[in-house]
This record gives sequence, structure tokens and C-alpha cells, in this order.
Amino acid sequence: MARIKRKKNRYISDQTILEESIRTLRTNLSFSSVDKENKVFLVTSSKPEEGKSTISVGLARSIALNGEKVLLIDCDFRNPSISKISKNYHKEGLVDYLVNGVELRDVKIKDDMVSNLELILAGIKPPNPSEILGSKKFKTFIDGIKKHYSYVIIDTPPVGVLTDAAIVSTMVDGVVMVVSQNKTTDSELDLAMKNLKNVGANIVGFVFNKVDIKNIESYGYGKE
Repeated sequence: MARIKRKKNRYISDQTILEESIRTLRTNLSFSSVDKENKVFLVTSSKPEEGKSTISVGLARSIALNGEKVLLIDCDFRNPSISKISKNYHKEGLVDYLVNGVELRDVKIKDDMVSNLELILAGIKPPNPSEILGSKKFKTFIDGIKKHYSYVIIDTPPVGVLTDAAIVSTMVDGVVMVVSQNKTTDSELDLAMKNLKNVGANIVGFVFNKVDIKNIESYGYGKE
């Protein structure tokens, strides 16, 4: 059960605040690329366990509930979490398509909760994730798949630890950085930002996650 916090004689659940923050993020992203018909965003963090995959699922569902056609892709081949968080399961995923020749239509699945949302899970765990994400076939996949959706949300490994997110960031319209209060240090965030800026990534904002909420305004989305 979600915790309940009292504010000015009102009771506000953590879940309600999270949902409102994701709606704010959704709105900001729509304005960050207003001239683009197909919008592709990458979600990452500086290190593991900051909640990036939970934000990815929540964001994709929120956009889809707003009437847009959305694709959520799990590109965290090393530690895929989208299946568990979204409670959508499928044997084959993106790696099976990119490496083993499985047809794209056979790796896309419908979200069980939101009809406008489709997912491509990670699939089998490869020995060389960075090489796959940096391949010409992956870039061709991104360039092709985005034409069929209003939004594509890509969950990647932490950018402060691995190169995977930095590689993919060069192929998307913008990067959302998830920052966990009391977990992410300044030096870790600085390294993550440096890794992204070194490849020319477009950092469109931050999600401050796992915040000790003293008031509702202290939680949510901020631009760089």
C-alpha cells in the first residue's frame, strides 16, 4: 500500500505524486520537440537502482493514455527490467531481432494495461551489448521504427557506469536523466553528464526520484 502524507489537511499518496510528476514530464517532453512528428527519448541514470526503468514504464503509459501511439523499448541488455515492472512477458525481444534474425513483428507486444502502448523487451542476454547498440543495424532499426509511433521511449543502462546509453543518446531527440535523492552523489552525476555531453547528447531534463517529500512542489521534473 502506498504511503500517505498529510499536507494542509489533505492526504496525498506517494503514488498520486509520482503520477502527477510523470504527467508533468510528459507535458515538458511534448514541448521540448514540438516541431517533430515522431519523438524519441532515452531514459537513463548515473548508476543502478535510481528508478529509471519505473519512470520509463510510467512515462510510456502516461503518454499512451493521452491518446498517442507509443513504443517502449528495453535497451538495458545487461539488466533488463521493463518486463518485470510492466508485467508484460515475451520470450523474444530486441536482441533476438538484431542478432538472431527474428522478425520484428514477432518481438513487438501489446501492453496489458494501455491499448496505445507497444513494447519491445530486451530478449536474450548478449555478450556484447555495446557493440550491438552501436551497430548499423540498430541505428537503422531506430530510424525505421520511429516512423510508426508518435513517441518512442528507450530504457538504457546507467550512463555513469557503462557506455551503452551514451551510444544510443546520439540517435534520439533527447535524454531524460533520473536522479535519486540521497543516492546519487554530485561526482556521479557530473560523470554521467560529462559522458553524455562528450557525445553531443541533448539532455532535455531531470526526474528527481525517491524524494523525501516535504511538499508537493519539491518533487518531479526539472529542465537543465
